[in-house]
Amino acid sequence: MVSSKELLPRESLLWIFAAQFVALLPQFTQLPLWVAFAWAFAVYWRLEVFRGRRDLPGRTLRLAVIVLTITGLALSYRHWFALEPMIALLAISFTLKNLELVSRRDAFVSLLLAYFVSATLFVQEQTIPYALYGLLCVWVITAALAAQLGSSSARPRRALGISVRLLAQATPLMVLLFLALPRLGPLWSVPQDTSAGRTGVSDSMAPGDFTELSKSTKPTLRISFDGPIPPPEQRYWRGLVYSEFDGRTWRQGFGVDPHNGGRVYWKTGERLLPQMGPRYRYQVIQEASRSPWLFALAQPASETQGVGETADDRLVKRTPVYSRFAYEVRSWPRETLQAPVSLSNAERRLNLQLPSFGNNRTREWMASLRNQGLSAESVSTQLLAHFNSAFTYTLKPPALGADSVDEFLFASQQGFCEHFAGSYVFAMRAAGIPARVVAGYQGGEWVSGEEYLLVREYDAHAWAEIWFDGRGWQRVDPTAAVAPERVRNGLESAAGEEFLQESFFPLHRIGVLSKLRLKWDMINYRWYQTVVSFDADRQQNYLRRLLGEVSPLRMALLFAVPTLIILLGIGLWIARSANGRKLPPAERLYQRFCQRMARVGVRRRPGEAPQDYARRIASEKPQLADYANAVTAAFEQAAYGGDSSAQKTLRKLLRWHFWLRRTATDSRELVGL
Repeated sequence: MVSSKELLPRESLLWIFAAQFVALLPQFTQLPLWVAFAWAFAVYWRLEVFRGRRDLPGRTLRLAVIVLTITGLALSYRHWFALEPMIALLAISFTLKNLELVSRRDAFVSLLLAYFVSATLFVQEQTIPYALYGLLCVWVITAALAAQLGSSSARPRRALGISVRLLAQATPLMVLLFLALPRLGPLWSVPQDTSAGRTGVSDSMAPGDFTELSKSTKPTLRISFDGPIPPPEQRYWRGLVYSEFDGRTWRQGFGVDPHNGGRVYWKTGERLLPQMGPRYRYQVIQEASRSPWLFALAQPASETQGVGETADDRLVKRTPVYSRFAYEVRSWPRETLQAPVSLSNAERRLNLQLPSFGNNRTREWMASLRNQGLSAESVSTQLLAHFNSAFTYTLKPPALGADSVDEFLFASQQGFCEHFAGSYVFAMRAAGIPARVVAGYQGGEWVSGEEYLLVREYDAHAWAEIWFDGRGWQRVDPTAAVAPERVRNGLESAAGEEFLQESFFPLHRIGVLSKLRLKWDMINYRWYQTVVSFDADRQQNYLRRLLGEVSPLRMALLFAVPTLIILLGIGLWIARSANGRKLPPAERLYQRFCQRMARVGVRRRPGEAPQDYARRIASEKPQLADYANAVTAAFEQAAYGGDSSAQKTLRKLLRWHFWLRRTATDSRELVGL
């Protein structure tokens, strides 16, 4: 049995529900809908128990609820041993705790769970708004803990005030631990449910895919350079290579995808790099894509842990990119690398593969060029000239039928980058020239305030590479033959009025809002650089700059000195507060009034009675006479007459100064009030 002292009063119960709601609210958008209904049902049942209309659930009902919960989780998630189902399990356990919420001990356990649930907020996002909401969660949960101290502590103003003071006292220690405590892997670095939707460039390409990406303004890459910056026509951020075509869709194919037979160099030095230095050194911050491929310029190499280089000139990560990920890259110019003498038979077959039927007109045209004995470069020149003759670059290309290449090359002649790249590679292969489609991003917007390149989803692009004996793979961008401004100036310049035409609120057309959006991205970039990506390496570099040498003695001093200062400050504050509490509330309020009058030049004399002090204030500062008389009258009624309403009036007089601002003849009289 629980004693009456341990039972939860109504105010404490409501505070617990408020803390639960704040912690679970962002999760309701990520978790299955039935979890929100389960929480609402548990809260309803517990309120009915408080009102005496129902009893706490018995063992049979609790077992039934557990079985239903496990069944719901099993039906909602394909993979149990992933992060998202574990968060759902924590949330539902947290929810069901309400069905046995009886004592203060139960409340304490529930609120501790609330801290963990609010921490899972950062699994999905680590942005500034999420951080601010996380602080709100901690504030409310701490206030709910303070509300368990008693009925007076449950008042909203009292509980929230206690929470603010506790968090303010904990902030210096939190900052110290953030800077000096050994860094562990973040919660969001563990595997997540891969069944969730992906964003950005996909592992396949069909007509219309990149057109959809052109409608999104979401940032995808932020790139900062250590040294020279590539010109716009060289900003090709390659991420995937499509080598397999089924007549409609391009895919990576066997031997290209690292998870499907493709070779990856995971260790530095495993791949032979040129002796001369790289042309570009840069850091890429990539947004979550739930895919393992990364984006970089041609001929990349990275020493970032968990990043490898593929045989077809790309970077990949061991695990999918579930959250923002930063990696260092070096890129060499292709002319500094020794090109292979020829393709292997397997690579040649892969990059000449075509369906056995379809697009006959294109095949016949390319066969005629091949029979003329033209070189690969001449065939490419004729094909690009055909594009340049009458084709239109558009974000709204017409739909294509079964023979999509023939229809595009000889009928519609309107398309986006995937139409040009796909048809070009098909035609080159039909001419017997190894070719492949490369997908990624092209261009980017330079952010001068923070010196980085911002690449958005609408910068998604597809281009081609063809094989030249003795020179290796060479980039060819068929889109540039039709719309060269797309490469030089970006999609907005090439698409004109079509750019983000379907956007509900076109920020890019409102100069002020566009600049504000860019400023906000700069703030987020700095937030990620200084807080989110503060990993073990950055911490060690910071400590070396601060201490010179990271040794146990210096680390102990780093912890000890701030801790002693903080403890000394808290001790002085407690001592001062204890001395102040010896006086009755009315006396403390009147002391504050005297301190304010002293700041404007009328200090109270030892032993001076309140009425005498008020008369002297009126004599020396006539403009404060009415105010001093009002405060003195309220103080005497509260201190000597026991009038609680007079004490409230006195507190209000000391809190608000609207009357003073209206009546003071010299604004300098109000300094310090």
